[in-house]
Amino acid sequence: MDVEVITLTKKAVSKWKYRNSLEIRIDGKKAVKFLDGEAEDANLSRDFRDCYKIPELIRKAHEAGARGEVLKVTTREVDEP
Repeated sequence: MDVEVITLTKKAVSKWKYRNSLEIRIDGKKAVKFLDGEAEDANLSRDFRDCYKIPELIRKAHEAGARGEVLKVTTREVDEP
């Protein structure tokens, strides 16, 4: 299982008025994405709604380990959210 964690570069965070993003991709597909947004959007029904996917991601990781798959985690910084 290939897990990629994507965040913004320091330059990009500065450009976006110190708002960052966090995206997790599993085997090349977006699994979850969290954004620093406006204060009124920073709740579980808006910017953080992907948090409800976390239990399913844990299950998938567990099943991959049970099958003997190697877990590879990489990180990458990008300039655009």
